[in-house]
Amino acid sequence: MIGKRESIVIYFLVSFLVLMTPGQGYAGTAEREGTEAFLEEVVVTGSRIEEEIAGVPANITVISEKEIRASNAKTVVELLRSEEGIVVRDLLGIGRTAQVDLRGFGESGSSNTLVLVDGRRINAIDLSGVNWSHIPIDQVARIEILRGTGSVLYGDNAVGGVINIITKEPEEGFSARTSITAGSFGRTKEQVSVSAGKPGFAASADFSYDSSDGYRENNYYRAKDASGRILYQPADTLSLHLDFSHHSDDYGMPGALNEADYNTNRRTAKDMLDRSDSEDSFLRIGFDSAIGDYGTLLGELSYRHMNTKSDYPDPSFPFLTENDIETYGFTPRFVFDQPLFERSNTFIAGADLYRSDQTLDSFSGTFSPVVTPSGRDTIKRESMGFYMTNEMEIFENLRFSAGARTERVEDDLEKMNLPGKTIALKEKVKTREEAFNLGLSYKYKQDSTLFLKVNRSFRYPLTDELIEIDQATFATGINTDLEPQTGMHYDIGVKHSFNKRFHGRLTLFRAEIKNEIFYDPLPKPYVGTNENHPETLHQGIEAGLTVRISDKITFNGNY
Repeated sequence: MIGKRESIVIYFLVSFLVLMTPGQGYAGTAEREGTEAFLEEVVVTGSRIEEEIAGVPANITVISEKEIRASNAKTVVELLRSEEGIVVRDLLGIGRTAQVDLRGFGESGSSNTLVLVDGRRINAIDLSGVNWSHIPIDQVARIEILRGTGSVLYGDNAVGGVINIITKEPEEGFSARTSITAGSFGRTKEQVSVSAGKPGFAASADFSYDSSDGYRENNYYRAKDASGRILYQPADTLSLHLDFSHHSDDYGMPGALNEADYNTNRRTAKDMLDRSDSEDSFLRIGFDSAIGDYGTLLGELSYRHMNTKSDYPDPSFPFLTENDIETYGFTPRFVFDQPLFERSNTFIAGADLYRSDQTLDSFSGTFSPVVTPSGRDTIKRESMGFYMTNEMEIFENLRFSAGARTERVEDDLEKMNLPGKTIALKEKVKTREEAFNLGLSYKYKQDSTLFLKVNRSFRYPLTDELIEIDQATFATGINTDLEPQTGMHYDIGVKHSFNKRFHGRLTLFRAEIKNEIFYDPLPKPYVGTNENHPETLHQGIEAGLTVRISDKITFNGNY
């Protein structure tokens, strides 16, 4: 049922539309000549191809390169803090392991928010989350934030929304840039960027070193990054690109303080020696080929290798873990953009094929250096997702979109006790889920759009969520009772331009989630376990305001 507060908000929304819609109808672009349009900006996150933001039936916003430079943010996480509907939890204060939560999923926010870099997934298949320090803010051209589920186009994890980070492309000519940053608590960063290009070919490379001693003891952070991109267009109908990156870091883990220790010295560390280091490498080859009047074929082949080591040298029970994940991906798609019945129409069909091989090694010891292997978990995850979507113009300025997706995931899990190498556990889990979306967007005047959408989402359990440990024997088991999470989502909103400098957004959303996956710390008889909550409800209001006071001063506010 709709409560009193929701009824008031809906009444306000309808009144807002009636009052703001001009009697003369749609205003053409001529009357706005010489001014920057709010909704003529091109985005790719809403449809996986370029389209005007006005045509996307969702609360989607863009943080431009100009806004990034003016923000004074030092990391992508800092930049996202000020965006509507986003909650950031950075427990270490270094951005490395920050949790970014769209639409209020709390502790599991990272698992319900999909993060992309240039359209590729960077969410891991386990609970390690997103390595935000892998994305130097200096290389970001813009960030697109899609609030509300994107399961049809992107599949798993895209329940609360999608954050797509678009990096800079090399341009024609030669350019080089170097920068040095210094700050408190031993913060330094050195960066070198080089770009060169000519018609049909361009390349760029970026190198950086980031270091900080941190606010607390054992809160240090050291990171090295190298990335590059090559663009090649051998013909007018064919373009190729190669992207690669490598990130390595080393950081301390000071641990959580109790209230007494915090009040005594909040900068102290509970764990003075706990530390972790990681490496993350990525390679992608992609193509974009026009097939005459028959459409465009696009696709990417990708490889990613992640390795993380965490060391807990406790005097009474030291242990160490090493997590290694290799992921292979192939993501082809076909785009047919041709009028239908003299109305614009865009059809997209594609597949997302991934295979991940994860190995988790554990080492333990007592009153001695950690040298003894104690166990090995191996997980092989294969996912196959197929989707299609169509967006068409029904009447002038009224667009309808519909899409569907089916995705199958298979997990092959095995636990081996070392050093005897006996197989203690072997299990295979297969699941399949579907998603759909229906959307309407009406551009009732220049830079102003009303939208409505209905979606179904899903999220598969992460590999760590499928594992449970008996509190008495420490034996490992498979949580075969854990079901995939599904949801029905409803959004209605307006993006309204009061004038060329004053723009507002208002969205009402409701998400009815079934089998929401959450962590229950109470033993049953396991030492905490991941469970399904039968039914949960996420609903709320998102409001944003942008006022361009002058060419150099912009005011942004959100609720």
